[in-house]
Amino acid sequence: MSDVAKPVYAGADERGGRAGMWNGRGRDLVVVAIIGMVTFTMPLWLVELGGYEALATKIVIWAIFALGFDLLLGFTGLLSFGHAAFFGTAAYITGLSLKHFSSDVIPAMAFAFVGTLLVALFIGFLTLRRTGIYFSILTLAFAEMIHALVLSSTLQRWTGGDNGLTGLHYPTLLGMNLRGIAVFYFCAVILVIMFLVAQFLKRSPFGLMLRSIKENPMRLEYTGINVWAYKMMAFLISAMYAGLAGSLMVIYEPYVATKFLHWSTSGEVVIATVIGGASTLIGPMIGAAFLMYFENVVQGMIGEQWRLILGLIFAAIVIFLPGGLIDIWRVVWRATGHKLLHGRRHNVPDMELTEPRHTDPRP
Repeated sequence: MSDVAKPVYAGADERGGRAGMWNGRGRDLVVVAIIGMVTFTMPLWLVELGGYEALATKIVIWAIFALGFDLLLGFTGLLSFGHAAFFGTAAYITGLSLKHFSSDVIPAMAFAFVGTLLVALFIGFLTLRRTGIYFSILTLAFAEMIHALVLSSTLQRWTGGDNGLTGLHYPTLLGMNLRGIAVFYFCAVILVIMFLVAQFLKRSPFGLMLRSIKENPMRLEYTGINVWAYKMMAFLISAMYAGLAGSLMVIYEPYVATKFLHWSTSGEVVIATVIGGASTLIGPMIGAAFLMYFENVVQGMIGEQWRLILGLIFAAIVIFLPGGLIDIWRVVWRATGHKLLHGRRHNVPDMELTEPRHTDPRP
């Protein structure tokens, strides 16, 4: 009795491998390449839109800030209203280092990293036992405490009080001055690196665990997983991104403003993340670019009513594009990209059916 083998589809494994590569690492590499190209050419095309070179640097810095915030809000589901604490802490430590220690940015950023980590550990330990609005209010409260402490007469000698921290040396990198376009490319390289890190975290088991925590933390706790530890790690990583952005802001403009610790700074990064599209990594960076462009360019066009216009735009995006500005790309892709892809599949056979193989047991 002959045994008839199943039909063999030639080329299926090869195409499946290519598709898997495109859906995984291949697609990530394409995204990184596009982000790098858009970022490094920003000073050129932003001028055509009414912007300027310094604005490009500011957009890149805020993109890092929003990218890190997305790891907390978008992937873990924790809404912090106190990220200005980490942004401002790193900014002040960087400023103090540039003023009193060295003009080199490497030790300044290292000091800021350690200081921000300690502050984040303290705040995270006291707030992450709470969830929802209670967590949000607690983070806001601690951020405002730090803001008040910096403005207090006790620390005014070091922080400059209401005037901010001034008199900083112009930053250098290994003896080279970081001014103008050099600052932009320094920040741009860091943005691409930090996006790669965020993308790696997203694809890793750690990132999968964060998304699971966002969906159903109680179920994970019942299985014996230490949800609090994962939340703490996400909180610390997000705080490090915020601290890095704060350090770069001082390197970009050697002055530390008290606004860096103000609650409005926390609010702006929330708006940037939601406008762009939380849990997408790319979306918050788009939102940061939109917000900075609106504040620095559109404001000059429409005058004092710019906040009203921004509020209306924010409301419209939340209502009509709940996924953020990144949803515009998805709509376009569904309308055009899928048609092109399906058309290609109809024109080229997906698999080639070969003749069934017969095996004969006779010698």
